[in-house]
Amino acid sequence: MKPEDTGPLPFKSEQKHSDPFIDAILRNPQPLIMVSIGVVGMMIFAITMAVMGDSRGKSENINEAPRPEPIVFTVERDADVTLSATPTISDEIIETPALPEVNSPAPSAEAIIEEASDQPEPSLGFIANPSKNYISIIIDDIGNNGKLGTRAIALPGEVTFAILPHTPFSAELAELAYSSQKEIMLHAPMSNQAHLPLGPGALTPELSKEEFVATLNSSIDAVPHLQGINNHMGSALTELELPMQWVMEVLHSRNLYFVDSRTTADSVAERVARANNIPSITRNVFLDNETTFEDIDIEFKRLIKQAEEHGSAVGIGHPYKETLEYLEQAIPALAEQNIELIFASKMIQLRAQSIRP
Repeated sequence: MKPEDTGPLPFKSEQKHSDPFIDAILRNPQPLIMVSIGVVGMMIFAITMAVMGDSRGKSENINEAPRPEPIVFTVERDADVTLSATPTISDEIIETPALPEVNSPAPSAEAIIEEASDQPEPSLGFIANPSKNYISIIIDDIGNNGKLGTRAIALPGEVTFAILPHTPFSAELAELAYSSQKEIMLHAPMSNQAHLPLGPGALTPELSKEEFVATLNSSIDAVPHLQGINNHMGSALTELELPMQWVMEVLHSRNLYFVDSRTTADSVAERVARANNIPSITRNVFLDNETTFEDIDIEFKRLIKQAEEHGSAVGIGHPYKETLEYLEQAIPALAEQNIELIFASKMIQLRAQSIRP
């Protein structure tokens, strides 16, 4: 045993000098641990709040940014209109369109002026140039013949097409006309004095009101993009006030205009239309009761003369080969005669605004 290990008490090494605060912590470390946890928690909280504040600020900035105005697509008839798919029209010729039922006399100058004064106020934006004369050309009987219908729709300018309902090419030709920026009407079959067959969608006085209205609505639904209707034949039905009242009630509910083809001089259709505040006009000239080039030329020149005398005139033709050949040459020459070709809807507005005596 070494001398230094002896003594009254066991040997104890001399303790080194230490800090009392550290000694206290070493003896009881729990407070330090709790403080450390609190500091770390505060740091995490501060970081979280900073991140959330930045995100909220970005969100508020997004909410405060002006929202784009909703896009409203308005199709104007002189605008470019493109469909997602181009209709395919068969070259098959189903049948040759029939001649107009009756060549009723054209209204007199006094009748044209009276018609204009009785029209409802125009609701759209067409304003006539007083230095110009205007004509509308309506091509009836579209729908049975794919090849001639396609050729008709290719006519230049604002030609209006009256399409027979439920015919082999009615919907396809309506789509083609619409994509070609043309105006479309329903050519509504109506009973005639000669009892000629009318085809699908026939409107006759034998129908009850419910059947009549359902038939007309079905025909309207069958022709896409239409803006109005005119009568196919109809020399019997257009003389009857009650069926014409039913027609105008449907047109009022569908926001459509009416063109009286005037297949009888005793037609009440245009008068009933005015009484129901339906925008309307009356045909002045049939272009092709006779289908020779010479006869079509005579009637077309008569249409131009009426426009020059009264400011406007409405002509109806058909998709005959001879008529199309004539119009393909005549329409481009209208500008040289100070004549402007306009859709039927524009003619209705023109007649409602004013007319020269």
